Amino acid sequence: MSYIIPSTNPFVSIKLTEKGREQLALGQLNFTYWAIGDSEINYDRETVVNNTPSLSASTASILRPVDRQPNIKYFITQNGATTNYQTVNSSNLNVIKAVVNNEAAERGFFIHSGATFSSDLSSELTPYYQSVSNSGFTGGATFSLSSVSGVSVGDYVLIKLTNNYLGTLANNDTTEAIPNLWFKVQGITGTTIGVDRNLPNYSAYTASSTVIIYKGGEVYNTIATGNTTAYWDSGTLSFNSSVNVTCDSVPVWNMNNVWCENMAGMSANTLYEDYTAFGSYSYLGTKNPYFEYLCESTGISSTVLTCNGPGFSYPDDVSKSISIIHYTNNAISNLYGEFLYVDATNNKYVQVHVPNLMYHRSGYATNSGTSMGMTFIASGSTQLLGTSDIEYIDLIEQPDLISSANTTVKIVGKVFPQLKTIVINDDEIVAAMSYKSNRNWTLPELAANIQAPSGGTSTGVLQPNETIYLTYALEISGLTSGLTTSLPCQNYVKVTNNSSSAKDVVFRINETDLLPYMRKLESGTYDGYGFYATNFKLLYQVVSDTTIRPDAGAWKSYDFTSTAITSVSGQTINPILLENQSPMVTGFVLDSLKVSASTTFNLIPLLNMAPKNQPTYLQFGDERFFYGNIETFIGATIYKTIFDIRVNSSQFSQTSNPTRSQDMNTNPSNIKVTEVGIYDLNQNLVCIGKLSKPVELMQGNTIMLELSLDF
Repeated sequence: MSYIIPSTNPFVSIKLTEKGREQLALGQLNFTYWAIGDSEINYDRETVVNNTPSLSASTASILRPVDRQPNIKYFITQNGATTNYQTVNSSNLNVIKAVVNNEAAERGFFIHSGATFSSDLSSELTPYYQSVSNSGFTGGATFSLSSVSGVSVGDYVLIKLTNNYLGTLANNDTTEAIPNLWFKVQGITGTTIGVDRNLPNYSAYTASSTVIIYKGGEVYNTIATGNTTAYWDSGTLSFNSSVNVTCDSVPVWNMNNVWCENMAGMSANTLYEDYTAFGSYSYLGTKNPYFEYLCESTGISSTVLTCNGPGFSYPDDVSKSISIIHYTNNAISNLYGEFLYVDATNNKYVQVHVPNLMYHRSGYATNSGTSMGMTFIASGSTQLLGTSDIEYIDLIEQPDLISSANTTVKIVGKVFPQLKTIVINDDEIVAAMSYKSNRNWTLPELAANIQAPSGGTSTGVLQPNETIYLTYALEISGLTSGLTTSLPCQNYVKVTNNSSSAKDVVFRINETDLLPYMRKLESGTYDGYGFYATNFKLLYQVVSDTTIRPDAGAWKSYDFTSTAITSVSGQTINPILLENQSPMVTGFVLDSLKVSASTTFNLIPLLNMAPKNQPTYLQFGDERFFYGNIETFIGATIYKTIFDIRVNSSQFSQTSNPTRSQDMNTNPSNIKVTEVGIYDLNQNLVCIGKLSKPVELMQGNTIMLELSLDF
């Protein structure tokens, strides 16, 4: 933007010339000289206008500058000058940096109104949805729809499972805390859909659940408004069509979940895919080294990582998985500006909404959560990643959504404003957002410590200097109907025996009120919300050094299910009993007798992991869209190069314009400026400014032309 001071009417339209862009591309652009001209003034016309009162308001029209603008044709020069050019100096040239911001349109799969989210069921996002009777979910790998119109092999199926306690819910309901499970279409026979693994058996319920189909593949090919065009599309520089370049956009964000090691229980069975065959393995370089999420321990001692001192558990310091949420789509429009803008002072945040997440740290007591959904926000100061200049801001839980017992908010990831990318590095949140995990709920980690063997029944399970990894699985068995087993807790903890003698390990759920969505089916107050389990199994592995990663195929499992946590044998677990903080009450003590009775944990059959000969089966890392909404402000940095050109009429009295008389005795019209040129060191025209109307150099006046070029 450029203008003239002090008049607000004339406007200088300015742009880089083709030569200027060439010099910029070569890294040789400089601003050394300036010049003015009157190339589009006909002074004979000006004389007529000046002498005709009815034409006094008539102003000469000036063409706007063009890309291949030729040099000024007629220069206005100083008296007796031998050159057309004036030197640009510090009084002429200033550079100003300005940051502007705006709120981007919220994008995602949900309609957001106030604090409420509902599923957006528009055809833009889903080709098909239906309320399906639960009698059709019988525990096999097939179910039927009324129509398969718009459904294809490779599409994703979201089933929102309700029951008779809650009844049939609206198809767009996202408030009620119920299991949301993902599957992948493997085949279509008539109106029967075949999926990648067994469905829950809900045939005992007469209510109906919602089935939503989402297109498989990259989102810019499947979920987009129109046909988006890549930056590198050959059509962007082709002039044989006026509609080849589009400004259409993708209404959702991409998500790629990346693993750097196998999960507990993925044995070295060569018939099945390991993490190197996961769907987003190609992003491993983004995880590390780019974002510096290492897949090996930093070797920080246990006394540094725990506040409780030696012998107590501390969190595993490796992010086995991260979720990369990004807007990398084939769209010409720069919908998210130059960077994501965060300004906590003015309540401008990046907000990551996950409406269908049952988050274990939400503001409910155990066994009482009825509404699901969680929001994570960018908060805190801008930091640098390692020794690089990559900026990030911590992504934390929205404080007013977590339990009052959790007074310290948890950091769950990073927002990279420059990269317009959000990373979630909490393994449990990544698990709950993964399509293959059989759950949309997160689980709390364990807490543990060592103790001397007691009762003469144990000689200790952890030798001096050994470290044990611990996590757990909530499994379902023995029920005639209901949910299927889901992925074990992905947040590992470690305990190191710093003593000089062998020790047993006692453990518990880390805190109370961290199982808000877990229910006991047989409870007289069962309300149909959340999830449940019949078996609590400790998963563990002993290693000789704190820096050694566990072997995925060497995890051991011991079933600690007892009436201490179910109250009645054969029933589901009571979450309040499960989180009892006394291992002596729950029996959560790992001793040598339990170690000898332990079995090798095998995840493959529990989740029907993909065989190598079935590469189309749903696998971890196959996620392609972020099933949530992103709210953000966006920013842009504008560098203004401002040229202040002052023209004294008493100095600039000559022009090469042939229509103006050179004989001062004929009283020629005053010179009128129509253009300003900026030149480089070699006097190449690199920038041209055209005035919207000419400015007259009247006797004794000085005009100020301000040209502003944005970069």
